[in-house]
Amino acid sequence: MQKSIVLPSTEETELKQFILKITKGAARKDLIQVLQAVQERHGYLPKESLRLIAVNLGVSFSEVYGVATFYHQFRLQPPGMYVIQVCMGTGCHAKGNADNFEHLRLLLDLKHGQHLTKDKVFSLEAARCFGCCSLAPVVMVTDSTGDYQRLYGHVDQKALKKILAEYREKAKKQESEPERKLIVYPKK
Repeated sequence: MQKSIVLPSTEETELKQFILKITKGAARKDLIQVLQAVQERHGYLPKESLRLIAVNLGVSFSEVYGVATFYHQFRLQPPGMYVIQVCMGTGCHAKGNADNFEHLRLLLDLKHGQHLTKDKVFSLEAARCFGCCSLAPVVMVTDSTGDYQRLYGHVDQKALKKILAEYREKAKKQESEPERKLIVYPKK
C-alpha cells in the first residue's frame, strides 16, 4: 500500500491554482477582469501571475504586461499597510499637488522609482483625477485591502505631516494588538 504525503500549499501554488480557476473558459477579451481578480486577491500583480495569465489565456507576456502597466489601477509591487494616492488631475496639479507628492517622498524617505517605505507602512502613488476638484489639492489614503478609504481636501505640507502621523499611530496600534483567532471545537 502506497502512502501519499500532502504538502502544505505555498503562496506560489495557491497563485497557480487561483489563476487556473479564473482563466478556465476565459479568453483574451477577459484579460482586464482576470488581472483585477488576481490583484483583488493578492493586493498586487506578482510577476509570476502575469506569466501564468499569459500562458492560460494564450496571449504573449508582453501583452499582459502592457495592459498591467498601462492602466493605473494595477500594481506590480505589493502595497504598504496604507496607500497614499496623490491626485495629479489638472485642478490638483494646478494647486500644488506635484509639490505635495515630492514633499511626501521626502517625508517617507522614498527614492525616485521607490513606492514602498522600508517599514512597509506606506506606499505612495500618483493618481488620476478623483472628481472632487473643488477640494483641490486632494490626497486619498486607503488600507492595503481597499476596505478603508479616506479623502483629504485642501492639503498642504503641514496637513501631510499630520496625516502621516495619524497613520503611523494607527500602524503602531495594529502591530501592538495581539491577533485574535476564534477557535471552534467540534461538538462531541
